[in-house]
Amino acid sequence: MATSAVVAMPWSITPADRERLEGMGFVIASAGTIDAPAADPTSPPDLAAAIRLGAAHEAFIIVVGGDRDPRPWRKEGAGLLSAATEAAAAIRVARPVVLVVIPAASAPLPGPVAVISPAESVSAYELYIGAALAANAARRVEHLNGRGSHASARHSALLARAAAWNATPGWRERVESRPARALHTLTSRPAVVVIPVSPGSIDAAPIIAAHPDADIVLVFDIAHARHGAAVARQVASMVELALGVELSMLDDADKRPPRAPVSSPRPQPAASALPLIRASDVIHMRLTDAALELTNRTRQRVRLRVALGAASSGGTPSREDAADATDLARAEFETLLEPGDAHSAPTAQVTAVAQLAAPEAVLRHWSHGSAEVYEGGDRRLLWVEITVLDAAGQVHAAHVYDVPNGLDFSLTARDLGTLTGRGAAAPVLPEPEPAHAVVHPPQDLFAAFESALAVGTSVLAKSAP
Repeated sequence: MATSAVVAMPWSITPADRERLEGMGFVIASAGTIDAPAADPTSPPDLAAAIRLGAAHEAFIIVVGGDRDPRPWRKEGAGLLSAATEAAAAIRVARPVVLVVIPAASAPLPGPVAVISPAESVSAYELYIGAALAANAARRVEHLNGRGSHASARHSALLARAAAWNATPGWRERVESRPARALHTLTSRPAVVVIPVSPGSIDAAPIIAAHPDADIVLVFDIAHARHGAAVARQVASMVELALGVELSMLDDADKRPPRAPVSSPRPQPAASALPLIRASDVIHMRLTDAALELTNRTRQRVRLRVALGAASSGGTPSREDAADATDLARAEFETLLEPGDAHSAPTAQVTAVAQLAAPEAVLRHWSHGSAEVYEGGDRRLLWVEITVLDAAGQVHAAHVYDVPNGLDFSLTARDLGTLTGRGAAAPVLPEPEPAHAVVHPPQDLFAAFESALAVGTSVLAKSAP
């Protein structure tokens, strides 16, 4: 059983889109005319009209096409998302959540399913949607988590979370304070991006603009938009409990051993002269008011190339967002750092960079102490290229990373292991394993999730006018 979806006309999907969506678990069951007489199929789709159309067809999923030119999305995306959130709050449908799918403009690469959990969201529906897509399409999940344990697939008290995690070929979770911005730091471009759209959030707009080669799944929490965070949080909890009960009844967890909590297998390179990677290893760079500070706290020999430029109104430019990203750089710094080395490159002496307002030192206080950080200004790190050299000075691995906040960047031991094809040493305090039994989900996790949503639907129906 696959999950039915409705296509919003006049936007259409290609046969390739249809085949790909069906491979992820959707079935395009019907089509309807969107509530927008002047709809232009070459412009970004009217998400609000699409949601209203889905409500009229009692559809859980609405597929919209249209032009994926990034420029209109950057300009109009915030307004489209805001109107869609208002439409979700206004529709007279009791279902807690609705999905809007925007197919990729070109065939996606064999990348992961990126699941984003923004800090402002209150439910974790994106986990189950991402897990279902990944399970059906045989792709791994890269989870960028901005809510900590509240949105973690390792939640020890919820069987449904264990089922979602266990359903996929691989699941890697990273806690990020700004997960939408951290999407650019993934080692491979995602084939699918699942992102909730909370009231007031515009994070999805730049993601849609930056990833025309990915299927975008927007998750609108109707309960959050219409009744507020407190009600939506309780409804989501009931849905998860119902999903856990359903999954535990469908499968005997004791008959299936839990899968090891690792990402998809990574090919190991032949033996080389690279030193062991320690759990404490980190490569760090920071932009101050007068210099670019580079630190290599690893056992590796690394060459760093850093581009500096100006901040933009839309955020730090991404090297992946434009073919001419190099033109955005006003200056580039390159240096070789031996193990344990640090280097400070003055920026005030470079005319093109000195013309940009420098960040200012600010003393910030936390519960555990105080520290000086640099904020503001117009001077930014645009991207950094990290090259790892072997004992003979030959290039072993290299990768270009975006710098989400433009002021500091760290490459941790885990990411260094990914770059070099080696794993990091086990941390002193390893990640805790789920304390519960891991259940094996049914073949169609979407069907089970949609069934569990009926619990939230029954509760919300009581508040319908």
